[in-house]
Amino acid sequence: MKRYLIIILIGLGFVGASYAQVKTNQTTEEAMSIGLKGGLNVPRMLYFNNEALSQLPQAFTLTPMGGLFFDIPMGNLFVLSPEFVYLKRGTDISYEHFSGAKVHYLMSVHYVDFRLPIEIRWPIKPYFQPYLMLGAEGGVRLGGQIHIDRTAPIVLDQTIDVGDANMSLIHAGAFAGVGIRSRIGLGSRHILLKLSASAHQGLLDNYGAAEKEGSVPAVNVNAYQVTGWRLSQGLEVCLGIAIPLEKRVEDACSTFANDRYRRHGKGRHLFGY
Repeated sequence: MKRYLIIILIGLGFVGASYAQVKTNQTTEEAMSIGLKGGLNVPRMLYFNNEALSQLPQAFTLTPMGGLFFDIPMGNLFVLSPEFVYLKRGTDISYEHFSGAKVHYLMSVHYVDFRLPIEIRWPIKPYFQPYLMLGAEGGVRLGGQIHIDRTAPIVLDQTIDVGDANMSLIHAGAFAGVGIRSRIGLGSRHILLKLSASAHQGLLDNYGAAEKEGSVPAVNVNAYQVTGWRLSQGLEVCLGIAIPLEKRVEDACSTFANDRYRRHGKGRHLFGY
C-alpha cells in the first residue's frame, strides 16, 4: 500500500509543478482543466522469443476502462495531459491441443496506471483541434484471475487468483495515438471534449518471478510458458470531458467583438449599456 501512495503522490506533485510553471503564461481561456475519461480497451499479450505461443490466436476482447486526467496547455501547439487510469490487461486464448483437447485460457488482471502523454495539436478551430500524442505509462497490479478450461482426454476447469507468483507487480510501457479536442463555451466557463484512440506496448516482462525461478509450478496447459518474455499490449478508445479550474474572463477586445458597446444617437456617442 505504501508503494501505491508513493506513486500517486509523485504523480500529483508532478502535475502541480507543471501547472505552476505554465500558469503565469496562460490566459483563462487556456487554463488548466480537470476531467474524467472512459472507454474500451482491447488487451492481448506479445510472446517474445517464444514462437509457439506467438502463433496461438488471441480473441478480440473488449474491457472497460476509465480515470481522471489533467489538461495543461503549453502554448498553442503542445498540451501536457497526465492521468490516472484503471484498466484490465491480459489475454484470451482458445485452441486445440495435439492430444485432441480443446483449451481455453483466460487471464484478466486489474491495474492502476499513471500516464504522461504529450499532445501535439493543430488548433484549426476551438471546437476542432486534431492532435497526435506520445507518452509513457507506469502501473501497479491490483489483482485478477486466470481461468483454464480443458476438455477430454485430460479434463481441467480451474480458476486461480493472480499474484506475485504468476504476474509481475509493476507495469511499464509506452503508447502513441491520435485524437480530436473540442472546446465548447458554457456560460462563463467552457467544457473540453477529447476523443482519442491509442496503441499501448508494455516494455517489461510480466511473467512472475517465482515461476521464472521454478519455485512455483507454472500453470500452462501449453498456452503459458515462462521461456522468453511476455509483454502486454492494448488498443484503447476513450472519451474525456473536462472543465477549467478558472472562469473565462472577457477582455476589452472580446467585449467589442460581442457588440456590447454600440453607437447610438446623432452624435454617435459610445454607450456601454
